[in-house]
Amino acid sequence: MPARRLIVVVTALAGAAALAGCGDEYVRGAGVYSNTTSTPAVATATTPGAVAPAQSTDSGGTESSEVGQMSAAQRRSVRDASKAARRFLAGYLPYSYGRRAASSITSVTPALRRELVRHTPRVPPALAEKARPRLQGALKLSGIAPNRVILLARIDDGQSRYATLVTVQRQGQRWAVSQVR
Repeated sequence: MPARRLIVVVTALAGAAALAGCGDEYVRGAGVYSNTTSTPAVATATTPGAVAPAQSTDSGGTESSEVGQMSAAQRRSVRDASKAARRFLAGYLPYSYGRRAASSITSVTPALRRELVRHTPRVPPALAEKARPRLQGALKLSGIAPNRVILLARIDDGQSRYATLVTVQRQGQRWAVSQVR
């Protein structure tokens, strides 16, 4: 009976991964970014009050098919969080390829900055040398909760394409990235 449960669990996980499109954004070099985290797991699109995965683009450079169903405050949160995520990625991408110090990254929580300073980039130097990382298209809304927005960023470095989740949280009057996965 335990073996049968294991088969059911493995089958369910494989099916979920296939439905979620795991691997669609990963070509060569998948997982070169560090799984940097300084906060616990956050709300996702399956959490009550969360927004479903996105499809069309709103004026803030974030894709979302649910923008019309969100309140004005939620739309403002997504727009402001997206701006912060773009500022963060502008520094984080060169940092992760060994071209910039972690201290130069903006729109980041103090805890995540400390984590980034402690850990060096994981992109192998041979790959990093040729790569030109950049955000590909609009950020995609993955989830929203009070004072927290999760965005999917598609990255293309000229050699590989991959996706990373960026969690942005409100800190006082500003938004800052608290987690990168």
